[in-house]
Amino acid sequence: MSKKQVYILAIVAMAAATIVEALFAHPHHSNFWDVTPGFDILFGLVGCAALIIVAKIIVAPLIQKDEDYYEGGEDE
Repeated sequence: MSKKQVYILAIVAMAAATIVEALFAHPHHSNFWDVTPGFDILFGLVGCAALIIVAKIIVAPLIQKDEDYYEGGEDE
């Protein structure tokens, strides 16, 4: 699968989930996000993106080693 096909598939899946949520959502609500179609999907997407970005910015420098990390201590 190409990258473009994956994006198209993800957009179609999110649109379908938003439509299903709008049609079958529970009618009782107390907050604005309970009645906003697709809010849960968008919130999950943004949350996942934030976790990935935080992991790349904060965690990656802590666990990545230099390319010659294991070769540096030897005297030949």
